[in-house]
Amino acid sequence: MMKTLWALALVLLILPASGFEYPLAITDSAGREVTIDAPVGGIIVLNSDAAEAVAVLGAVNQVVGISNSVKDKAISSYFPELDDLSTVGKWNDPDFEAIGELSRDDSMGDLVVISYSYPDKPYGIFSVEEGLSPFENIIVLALDFFRPETMADEITLLGAVLNKEDRAEEYVQWIESKRFQVEMAVEGKTKPRAYVEWSSSGGLGSLSTMGPGSGFGVLLDMAGGENIAEGLEGDYPKVDWEWVVSEDPQVMIKRVAPTDETRFGWTEDSLPFDESEEIQSRPGAESISAERDGRVYLCHWDMVAGLDHPVGLTYLAKMLYPEVDLDPQEARREYIELLGKTPTMDTTLVYPRV
Repeated sequence: MMKTLWALALVLLILPASGFEYPLAITDSAGREVTIDAPVGGIIVLNSDAAEAVAVLGAVNQVVGISNSVKDKAISSYFPELDDLSTVGKWNDPDFEAIGELSRDDSMGDLVVISYSYPDKPYGIFSVEEGLSPFENIIVLALDFFRPETMADEITLLGAVLNKEDRAEEYVQWIESKRFQVEMAVEGKTKPRAYVEWSSSGGLGSLSTMGPGSGFGVLLDMAGGENIAEGLEGDYPKVDWEWVVSEDPQVMIKRVAPTDETRFGWTEDSLPFDESEEIQSRPGAESISAERDGRVYLCHWDMVAGLDHPVGLTYLAKMLYPEVDLDPQEARREYIELLGKTPTMDTTLVYPRV
């Protein structure tokens, strides 16, 4: 159902032929038709992906409320402007009364609340829309900002909503340039067989891998890898370690969730040695081509999720094809500059470094 929804209803943008005029009619990522009658006043972001999207567009100064998870994920380390803002509950359990209270401030104008879509979940856009229905001057938008295949459309839509079309176009051009660089670098090469591990918390008998429909699966395909989970059902299918050994992947990539200390990458003092040793100690690991050839990588999750996914794409291509002329750190530097920040490049998002 979700794939059909994306194919049929994703982010249609209806703009006047010339000039910026209202009303503005859009279709968001949940297929909801939304009309915006006047320039947006304040913005409330219910997740860090939305906060980052607003920052890319240069509209952080319009944010008036954030979810607890935005603070918890230290997004304010990138954007100190958000430090003192009101919190409005969790991303998956927002405090509707707190949002409604902000909407009563006439000086703000209409508020835009940006939520993940998840139309089939109790914490998705339709639940948020219902919870905020008693309040006036609130526009609710479903924009995910974590799917590589829809990122350009979503940022273009938000650029129109916030009257930041030039900034949106700059970001879209950056996405396209990074994708083109990777495409040209890997074109015509024999695809290495790759295994991506999302989580091993269930033990070696219940490992979560990344299916072709997941965000990582999409990036892996774009980077020129052959996903050994291609034929499995679901975005995050469960497999056991014996199956991985039998598939003999040429490249292994394990996602490692960041801690507060490693939120923006690993320093030399915080490299994930324990995770690497755990993989090496698994029964039969030494028989896998990826282990024998030194091509087992740990991947910092921030590199493949969100608006900086072209950075992750460049890293992935470099892991799959070490010989190609691609510079992941340069891609990181460019993205941080798009955020209007000064890059500090003393961390890595992949171990061993590529």
